[in-house]
Amino acid sequence: MNYKIEEVELNDSLSKLSITPLTELAFVPENLDSVNDVNEFIYTETVIELNKYFENRNIKIQTLGGEPQLLRSRKNADIYLPSIFMTSSIILDNANTLSVILNIISNYIYDNIKGKIGVKKAQIEFIIEKKERGKYSKIDYKGDAEGLKQLEKIIKSL
Repeated sequence: MNYKIEEVELNDSLSKLSITPLTELAFVPENLDSVNDVNEFIYTETVIELNKYFENRNIKIQTLGGEPQLLRSRKNADIYLPSIFMTSSIILDNANTLSVILNIISNYIYDNIKGKIGVKKAQIEFIIEKKERGKYSKIDYKGDAEGLKQLEKIIKSL
């Protein structure tokens, strides 16, 4: 498992785009920090299929800026997943919610590497609201589906 944690400033980017602070589970575009309009948001192409996995488990996950209009496709054996935002209340209010979210992502990864030859890695970012409201940490993860289970403790500690 390979991951990196860093503090991020999210409120300035949201404010610049007239987006209210996030209060729910959400997909975040790759270029949030560099755009001037929500119509310029770019998501990794897996956002649509991953959203279906969440819908199948009756978990609503919003997409910042509405339905993704611009999708980035990568010609690579690795799986690139969209950034996912989680509030501290999602993590703290129901102990099982984080496990369910990570399980859905793991299932998606497993389903997309079945029958493929060679080592495949998934790349995903989690933006976590810390217990101190308005403070955020970003976890960049690169690894297999099994490694996601280890992230649960790390996310809860933030």
